[in-house]
Amino acid sequence: MPDIVITEFMDEGPVEELKAGYDVHWDKTLCDKPEELKALLGDAVALIVRNRTQVTDDILSAGPKLRVLGRLGVGLDNVDVPACERFGVKVCPATGSNNVSVAEYAICAMMMRLRGSFYEKDDILAGKWPRTGNVGLEARGRTLGLLGFGMIGQSAARMARGLEMEVIAHDPH
Repeated sequence: MPDIVITEFMDEGPVEELKAGYDVHWDKTLCDKPEELKALLGDAVALIVRNRTQVTDDILSAGPKLRVLGRLGVGLDNVDVPACERFGVKVCPATGSNNVSVAEYAICAMMMRLRGSFYEKDDILAGKWPRTGNVGLEARGRTLGLLGFGMIGQSAARMARGLEMEVIAHDPH
């Protein structure tokens, strides 16, 4: 029985590092096989998931020795945190691990929408350059509204200010 169970995609380097000191079971499709996952958790002290594995009472009860849940990402919508607390499992999300890349994606999507090139992609790929469809708008001087102002929102705000945009934000938490 493995010490560590990994249920989804993970970079190979860290997996190899874990294997140097632990018995690791890594199956990128285990998130879709809850019965197989439960069968592997008997002696496991750690479970590593992304966003597809549903960490529920049922899963946790199959791992009486589980002590830590590693979440490769920041959202916990697939993790029953109160159940983890009841079972004595420490939840460790990868806070901050992807805030810059998500903020960059949001700014990029905004820029593509402003520019209009996205809507002309078929013509562009066909070797045409539809000038009227690519006139677009500038980001400078516009206002970016952010719903949520955690680490990702703050990173996006810094990037938007670099484009000389005004930024307003609301964070209910």
